[in-house]
Amino acid sequence: MLKLSEEVIYLDCQAANKTEAIKIAADELEKAGYVKPGFFEAMLKREKDVSTWIGAGISFPHCAKEHIDLVKKTGFLIFQFPNGVSWGAGQVVFIMVAVAATKNEHVQVLADIADMLGDDANTLILASAKTKREFIDQFEQH
Repeated sequence: MLKLSEEVIYLDCQAANKTEAIKIAADELEKAGYVKPGFFEAMLKREKDVSTWIGAGISFPHCAKEHIDLVKKTGFLIFQFPNGVSWGAGQVVFIMVAVAATKNEHVQVLADIADMLGDDANTLILASAKTKREFIDQFEQH
């Protein structure tokens, strides 16, 4: 089972739209040493090709395969948007899991996280968590 640490969780994030939300994620992935400069543009290209919204108030932005060279090491960061972010077409994201992965490692990371986030009720509980510990405790109950 995937274990979360407080270092990968960003609570109470605000973004006017999905582009701004993805920019926040790309900047933090770069600061954390997961990706090289240019990852934001690669994430936007992936989003333009195929939406990373997966349902239940969750999105998994990542880069397209042709930009995998921008990934230094595999990892993910979780961003909570208590007020939601419009993802277009009536979709609203409350939990965004930004993924940087070499090769096909992102598939396993996504699968592990998706298993624990799979329903609207749990997403809303996570979206209202006030502390990182509360977020982790709720996440690990599922």
